[in-house]
Amino acid sequence: MWATDAALLAEQLGRGPDLELLAARIAVGSGEHWPHRSVWSGIERVPGGHALILDERGARTVDVRPRPDGRTLDSGAEEVGAALWAAVHGYARVAGERVSADLSGGLDSSTVVMAAAEVSRVVAVTYGGPYADAEDDRMARKVAAYTGADHHVSAGGPSSLHFARWPEATPASPVLSVASYALDGDYLAPARGVSALHLTGHGADVVMESSTAAWTALIQDGQRRRAKAAVTALARRVNCAPGPLWRAVRQNAQGRPRAMQRAAEAVALGQPLGERVSAWTWCPVGPAARWLTPGARQSVAHMLADSGRREGDVHAGEWEDWCALRYNGAAMRDTEALFDEHGVVEVAPFMDNEVVRACLSIGAGERRRPDQYKPLLGLARPDLPGWLTGRQSKGHFTPMLYAGLRQRREELHQLVDASLLVDAGLIDPTAVHLALDSAIAGIGRPPLPALEAFLITSWWLARILAPQHTTGGIR
Repeated sequence: MWATDAALLAEQLGRGPDLELLAARIAVGSGEHWPHRSVWSGIERVPGGHALILDERGARTVDVRPRPDGRTLDSGAEEVGAALWAAVHGYARVAGERVSADLSGGLDSSTVVMAAAEVSRVVAVTYGGPYADAEDDRMARKVAAYTGADHHVSAGGPSSLHFARWPEATPASPVLSVASYALDGDYLAPARGVSALHLTGHGADVVMESSTAAWTALIQDGQRRRAKAAVTALARRVNCAPGPLWRAVRQNAQGRPRAMQRAAEAVALGQPLGERVSAWTWCPVGPAARWLTPGARQSVAHMLADSGRREGDVHAGEWEDWCALRYNGAAMRDTEALFDEHGVVEVAPFMDNEVVRACLSIGAGERRRPDQYKPLLGLARPDLPGWLTGRQSKGHFTPMLYAGLRQRREELHQLVDASLLVDAGLIDPTAVHLALDSAIAGIGRPPLPALEAFLITSWWLARILAPQHTTGGIR
């Protein structure tokens, strides 16, 4: 049986959520180690970058991902720029005379607004107020003035903190937009009903640049000297010794199967792996692995080792690019119900097929430069103003997450106790309570992404299994 939505198959076949996978995603920070596995037990998904073929021979999937073809930044940039502008203009024309768009003040949303303004009147929306990043706010206002956009900056405040309120609708899977639902509702209000489509800069981090997996990829490509130079430059920038960082990168280059076996052994013992140096790794195992009960540790360890065997040796840059692209694509798909409530239909020109193809034809090691932030963007669109492409940073919402956890402390502790992952014997609630209290008190370095994922997943499980259920005092 095949469907466009895994939940439809789950309903037809009487399948429940895949609790082991959900626990593993929290513990190791990603579900992309199992690209064929959906959040519903026993129901597989077609991995991003693959096509489903149905014919007289039956059903099969075919890998259709674009591969690097030797292009450099300079030789591939023009095609990237043309594809991006075609995508933005196409969406803007479909939207009509006016098109709404995110304008966070970062490179990505600013670029989309500048491109859209060439063919349509842009209604730009920005999150503002006391919790907004001052530099982002300044840049957003500058871009709006430059393009003549109709600019709306929200008031922000405590009512828009993370976890301030839960969605009425249920997303297709546990997604981060659940935590930021109040924030999204706050800044998106002026965009409601403006146009058929709402433009975002989502996905640009994936295709316009690559993670530090690029250094491992360079070694795999035989460019050891270039990899070492990049690692040394990174070490200087973050003020750390290059030796440990270089050893970690070399170890990663030994291949994914060996790395996944090491990760499996670490999870089985509840021990962190790869935390002492700030280098990309195939599977980081952080403090959240200790949240797993002994039985769950063994299950997740088996899943990791099996993933290493099943996927085999792969190219680090391509693997990480596609893990990130699948994650972002799934987030766009699975949050559709939430943004329906906000009154917008989000689209992401940076994840347009032709933009992805043009960007990922340039290898990960080429798109990542140690001393430049998204170098491909400036080369792809030299017509963008230098004051935009020269920016080297972007604000974040971590302070809002901390403040939201403090604001909803009692309810969130109740949510931990009521979690189906706890009831199923997969997660130790005492460990999560401790992490939550540490985050609220600002003590140590609690694993915030895992904590946020656990709370969202617990809410989602309660919602899909009992739609009218009130969990931990939070509807």
